[in-house]
Amino acid sequence: MINRIQAPPVIPEFHLTCCCGRGSSSEVWLGTDRRGFRRAVRIVSKRRQPALLEAERKAIALYRSRAGTHSHLLEILDAGETAEYLYCVTEPADNCCRSKCVYEPDTLAKRMRHHAWTMQTVCSCVDALLAGVEQLHSGNIAHHDLKPENILFVRNVLKIADPGLVSGSEAKSIGGTAGFRPPWNATGKECDIYAVGKLIYMLCTGEGPDRFPEIPDHCDFVRFFPLNEISLCCCERNPLLRFRNISEIRCAFDRIRTA
Repeated sequence: MINRIQAPPVIPEFHLTCCCGRGSSSEVWLGTDRRGFRRAVRIVSKRRQPALLEAERKAIALYRSRAGTHSHLLEILDAGETAEYLYCVTEPADNCCRSKCVYEPDTLAKRMRHHAWTMQTVCSCVDALLAGVEQLHSGNIAHHDLKPENILFVRNVLKIADPGLVSGSEAKSIGGTAGFRPPWNATGKECDIYAVGKLIYMLCTGEGPDRFPEIPDHCDFVRFFPLNEISLCCCERNPLLRFRNISEIRCAFDRIRTA
């Protein structure tokens, strides 16, 4: 587990105020830069093993090389190191808290818990997710840890975030989160495709990834049946029946939208 940072970290030219997210290896702090712009700063303690820190450096560089200003990837505005931390700076997610005095990042996880999803909103979300993942895969890299907590909304636009496990798309995936990892020895590309399938399932059913492929009674199965078929093909154990790349998923998805 990550060593929790008790006080706001000291990062050059930033005044950090509160921790707004924690993962297995990092923390995200909210603050302002020297010009007064609100930013999110993802921080990794250097108390980790040197090999893990080097992997983190490479992951951020790889992600940054493909993210750029792509509309569905979270742009890294700056990255650096202090004696104690690695850090990267991004725009913060929207605030989903009604009180302006409290900040809660707007994530897909929160929207899944609190929003009613229509077929239109599900398709819009899937479309954005596919676009972001396809941008990564086109550079022969994969995210390796797609899940609702790592998908943010910035000015109401879906952004894939948390690049800490990014590596080659054909490299075997050794990290990730239970429920979103394939049950076979998967490459990064296969891991992302599997996670996309789980995310589609969750959007359609409102259930957690561990309930896959069960269809709950409350779900409008007739309406979501075509998307459920895509979800099943993303997570299919048989490689001959499984989607091989995002382009194949895109073709199946476009057929649904034009039907």
